[in-house]
Amino acid sequence: MTLVTGTSLVGAIKYYRSSKAAHDTEIQLLKSASLATLHSQLYEKGGRYIKFNSITLSELDDLEYTWNAYRDLGGNGTGEMIYTKCRQLPISDYAPNESWQEVEDLASKHEAERDV
Repeated sequence: MTLVTGTSLVGAIKYYRSSKAAHDTEIQLLKSASLATLHSQLYEKGGRYIKFNSITLSELDDLEYTWNAYRDLGGNGTGEMIYTKCRQLPISDYAPNESWQEVEDLASKHEAERDV
């Protein structure tokens, strides 16, 4: 049988409250960090698409995922303006990124070497 005294119960409640407060603060910091990262992605990607006055369907799809998460976390109206502007851009054909192709070629080479 466990005996709970008033002092240990008060201590447990204080610990729970301080632990919950620390947890809530940590959650808020993580939310703020996520919001900042999404904000940066919206501005960087969206700005690039707007600058080149076109966007591919896959880029638009990716931007939409970023925008939805940003909005759901409480992002501001400037992010919405960038997303809306990108939605109005002409859709361009997909053009492979030469830098990405180099990575693909290197990955294929490494895969072939592993099979030997």
